[in-house]
Amino acid sequence: MSEELDMKYGEKILKEFDVESDLEVWENKQTRDYVIKITLPEFCCLCPRSGYPDFATIYLEYIPNKLVVELKAIKLYINSFMNRNISHEDSINEIYSVLEKKLEPKFMKIVGDFNPRGNVHTVIEISSDLVVKKPAEEKEFIPRTRERSSFGDKPRERRSTSDRGSSRGSSRAGGSRGGRDDKFQKDDKPRRSSNKEGFRKISYADDKKPKVVKKDK
Repeated sequence: MSEELDMKYGEKILKEFDVESDLEVWENKQTRDYVIKITLPEFCCLCPRSGYPDFATIYLEYIPNKLVVELKAIKLYINSFMNRNISHEDSINEIYSVLEKKLEPKFMKIVGDFNPRGNVHTVIEISSDLVVKKPAEEKEFIPRTRERSSFGDKPRERRSTSDRGSSRGSSRAGGSRGGRDDKFQKDDKPRRSSNKEGFRKISYADDKKPKVVKKDK
């Protein structure tokens, strides 16, 4: 009893702080989207194993929806961790969960940058869009660029249609490889089609038919 009487008013407030009733929030009267950034450089909690104090700077950033957190209330809430035995990970996750439930923001990000202790520097970061979960049935599509030959275990390159066209063009220009490609190498000039039914033979002005002279017997 005497210990409570000797307690300073600030110590009493932090000890009796109730996050459900004492974390005051205000109405957001603005209709546009805007970002609120709050820096809390005096965060302190106790190590759950050794009891040694851990210090950190907490960076809070959020886009409010209908509510904003009152600045004195967030200060008291953060200072209430001072005498609590809690780990780095749990403390930052708890702060994120409490503010997310109270404010229901459009976006929120919290970074806990802890001071090095024992040659270890820890940064805990939680963000609304940090982890993107994919549906279980969705599978990543990986295009196949190589396929196995049916005559052996060595993979061979799959050639696209454009590659086939380019290689065919090179065979025409570079020389015959034998077989059916020979017909492309003999003559580069277009051939005159034969006079078939349905097609008219092209005639030229200079073309003259030979005259047939009959001799009298």
